[in-house]
Amino acid sequence: MKNYLVVIGIMILLSSCNSKEKKEIVPSAKDNLDLNYEPTLMPKDTTALWMGEGDINSDTVLIIAESGPKAQLTFDWRAKEIWSRLPNYFNYYRAHVHQATTLNNSIYDWKHDFTAKMAELEINNGTEIIARTIKYFKDRNKKVIVIGTFWSAFVIQDYISKYGNNADKYLISAGRLDLNQEQYEYHLKGFQAVFEEDGKTTVVPDTTKIIDPLKEERRFRISKVTQLMKGVMKSRRFTAELANHDLSNVVYAYATNDIYSGALTDKELNFLDSKGATVYSNDKGHFGVDGLLLELVIDGTIKL
Repeated sequence: MKNYLVVIGIMILLSSCNSKEKKEIVPSAKDNLDLNYEPTLMPKDTTALWMGEGDINSDTVLIIAESGPKAQLTFDWRAKEIWSRLPNYFNYYRAHVHQATTLNNSIYDWKHDFTAKMAELEINNGTEIIARTIKYFKDRNKKVIVIGTFWSAFVIQDYISKYGNNADKYLISAGRLDLNQEQYEYHLKGFQAVFEEDGKTTVVPDTTKIIDPLKEERRFRISKVTQLMKGVMKSRRFTAELANHDLSNVVYAYATNDIYSGALTDKELNFLDSKGATVYSNDKGHFGVDGLLLELVIDGTIKL
């Protein structure tokens, strides 16, 4: 009888070990988010958060934030962008700041699914990158000018709402404060929705056209991350989140016929005016807004 109980005990112990081993080998994304993909980890070296060029001893730093989310910074492969036409551009130190997705490409290598919770985490990481970059240069008594377009317009707004207004000036283009609900809900479902030329009316996307993950796995993964991050970020109501912040050092530019971001509504325009922001507009579309800011700086209307 004693030997029988010993055998039973050993069998139970082995069963327990095997069960534990199996759980460790095949993790559940639902139970263990951190094992579903490799979240972005901030480097100890803050200077790894951007691609820098120019004189590091310059009194003024341009923090340039691109549209996105994307897998690689355009500056990384092109090494040139529209802001190089700014007066005194080459006298400044320029920090082409990373996004979470460019700093950590393993975001696209999720094992089970990319979820809204993961998107929120990486949005926070992207905002922290901006925050650490601004702090790094302000701690060194630099004048900091932040330039952000489209996706980065939202990131800058997220930064101010969470960390405060700590830079000296912001140039924001092709962004929105309160994007139309219909638009961001399509993003959340994985579809890119655009506007009519009036910048107000949503064009309903063809939801029957989906990327086949078996044929184009990488494209599917990138699209999944991109659209979900856009949906989560653009669902934010920044007129509420920025209500207690002074925006008098913000220059905001938009196109009345922007088919990607849409035009600012009266509510958004009134909010920006109430917070002291300066707003400019043109009718040259989504990709003409950066040019508008550039022209205004060149002719002296906007002072850096």
